[in-house]
Amino acid sequence: MEFWTTSLGVSKMRPIPNALADGYERFVQDAIRIEELGFDGYGSGEHHFMYDEFMPIPLQAVAAVAAATSRIRLCTNAMLLPLYDPLEAAEIAATLDVLSGGRVSLGLGMGYRPYEFDGFGTAKRTRGARLREAMEVLRLATSQERFSYEGKHYRYEDETLHPRPIQRPIDQWFCGGTSLQGARRAGAAGLDYWLANSPFDHTEAIVKEYRQAGREAGFDESQLRVASFKDVCIGNTMEEAEGLRQMLIDSFYDEHILGYGYLVDENGKNVYNPPKDHPLYQRFTQSLYCGTIEMVVEELKRYEALGMDMIFLPSQQHELIAQEILPEFK
Repeated sequence: MEFWTTSLGVSKMRPIPNALADGYERFVQDAIRIEELGFDGYGSGEHHFMYDEFMPIPLQAVAAVAAATSRIRLCTNAMLLPLYDPLEAAEIAATLDVLSGGRVSLGLGMGYRPYEFDGFGTAKRTRGARLREAMEVLRLATSQERFSYEGKHYRYEDETLHPRPIQRPIDQWFCGGTSLQGARRAGAAGLDYWLANSPFDHTEAIVKEYRQAGREAGFDESQLRVASFKDVCIGNTMEEAEGLRQMLIDSFYDEHILGYGYLVDENGKNVYNPPKDHPLYQRFTQSLYCGTIEMVVEELKRYEALGMDMIFLPSQQHELIAQEILPEFK
C-alpha cells in the first residue's frame, strides 16, 4: 500500500492567514522534504475563486514540484475535469508526464461548488456525464497514437496528442466521494476508485459495492484499484489527538464541509448547512481518525487488509508519520 500526502501550501484556514508567496514556496519545499521522508506521492487539490487565492491549477502546482524532486509521484487530488476541455487537459498532463519522467497520477473529480461552474460558464448538472466521457478521452489520447471519440458532450476525430506522454496511458483515478451510488458507477465503468474520507465500516461497504459492480461488469478484481483519503490526528493521548481534530474542524472543515455542499446523500444531492447532528456530518467528523501511534497503525492496517492500493494522508504530521508509521508497512 502506497502513502501519498500533501502540504497546507496556500492555507485555506481563516484563523491562520499567511502570505500568498510564502504558501507557494512552502508547497514546493514541503514536497522536497516529503520525498526525503519516503512518501510515495504528493499532490495539489483544485478550487477556483477562493478568498485566499488557493491553487486553482493543480498540474501547474505539481509541475514546480517536478522540477525540485526526482522520485515521488505527482498527483492531483482532485483535478476538476469537467471544467476543462478533455484534450487540453490531456496535453497539459502529457507535458508534465514528459517533464517529470513519467510520474503523473491524475485524481479526477466532478466538482460540487456551484460558483465554480457558474464562473466558467459551464453546467453543473451535466458534470458527472462529462467527467466520465472526459476520462475516456484522456485514456484514449494518452494511450493511442491516433484516436477518435464520439460521446454526448465531446467529439474528436482522428486526433494525435502532442507531446506523447511517457505513461501509456497516464495513470488516472476517479475521485468519487463516499456514496454507494458513486461506487457502483465507478465499478461498472472499470474506473480506479479513490474514496473520500469515511469511517472504516462505511469505507468497507463502499469497497465491497465497487468491486461487486466491477465484477458484474466483467472486470477482473486485479483491474479495480482502490484508494482512500484518510485524515489521521495523532497524539500521545486520545485527548491530544481529539484536540487536533477539533482544531481542524473549527478552523477548516466546518466552513468547507457545511457551507459548500461537500456532503452528498445517497441520491446524489448536495447537502448545504446541515445541523451538526445530521448523520452525514457526523459520519464525516467520525472519519477524522484520532489515536496514538499504535492505534493509527492498527487502523491503517485495516485499510491495507481491504486491499487498498494507496492511502492519501492529508495530515501535516509528516515527520511523525514517516518515523513511526511508514516503517510498519515496508
